[in-house]
Amino acid sequence: MHHSRSRRGIIAAATSIVLALGGASAAHAAATITVTGDAGTPVALAQGAPVSIRNMSPTVGIGFPSSEGRFSATVTGPDGVAVATALTCFDNDNFTRIVDYRGNGNYTVTITNYAKADTSCKTAASTESYVFAVNASVALTPPAGPFLIRAPNSYVTNTLSLPVGLNPGASTYDVQYAQGAVLAPDGSISGPSESGYVDQTKGTIDLNLRTPGTWTVVARAKSGVYTSPWSPPVTITAIVPFDLAFALSFPDSRGPSYLVRGTVQDKTIRGTVSLALARGTKGGKYKSIGKTKISSKSTFSKRFTQHKTGTYRLRVHYAGSALAPPTSIVSKIRITRRLTFG
Repeated sequence: MHHSRSRRGIIAAATSIVLALGGASAAHAAATITVTGDAGTPVALAQGAPVSIRNMSPTVGIGFPSSEGRFSATVTGPDGVAVATALTCFDNDNFTRIVDYRGNGNYTVTITNYAKADTSCKTAASTESYVFAVNASVALTPPAGPFLIRAPNSYVTNTLSLPVGLNPGASTYDVQYAQGAVLAPDGSISGPSESGYVDQTKGTIDLNLRTPGTWTVVARAKSGVYTSPWSPPVTITAIVPFDLAFALSFPDSRGPSYLVRGTVQDKTIRGTVSLALARGTKGGKYKSIGKTKISSKSTFSKRFTQHKTGTYRLRVHYAGSALAPPTSIVSKIRITRRLTFG
């Protein structure tokens, strides 16, 4: 009976020690760890349950019951390098640490707990790890269709405002765009390119595409010297209007055989134009007077015969191409013994 009571006493004492240690461990595990989410508000972290954010400049919050022991804390980036000022042997309280972005990947908050009596933090009582992943990215929205570089009969270049999905916490952005671009393995434009600017207030990139053709745009977010991956490329088809640099001219205006000549304003447009003549200033069917090619000097000319005098409409029609939309230009001419324009 004496031995039994002693054994029960030993077991009870051991159980008390275990419960005491368990209580200390549970108290330390009561830490509250947060990270600033994409909406700018704290998001709670839990051990073994990584949280994914896009925020490139997050803040980690560390909170403990003030009655507990001391702790140390570190925050490391995807490459294992410290990304925030460490906390070493601090009294349990509430702290925040600004995290430096070092690329996309997992960021780890490590908490080392010490017993309340261990005021010099010599022996770790427990360790906790909390992980959040930063997946910064930029998204560009292409225009709904081809972009017209300028309005017909205008020399003023239109600005293309390309919507950009901004990344939370980014300080600046890199933008590359080029005509006929080739992409490098990292998603950037290989070879010569132009730099764009992201207006973070409007959420757009304003581009000036000076020549018709296929343009490619990519962008990435920056925080310090580190950047997000390049965005998926956006392709823009830039076109110009078919219009004339000058009014139609008539080098041979004595009838009944006349010669008409025109100069296309944009030097990149090639192909053929169709010409047709209709009597009067409105109504009346057009009668074809033939087709002619646009020359390397951006000019075209066509001879036609018209015996009857009077007022006519002369239509120049361009069927369209990859660089310019279909367009008809109508001019009023008056045929007397000599042809006059206007």
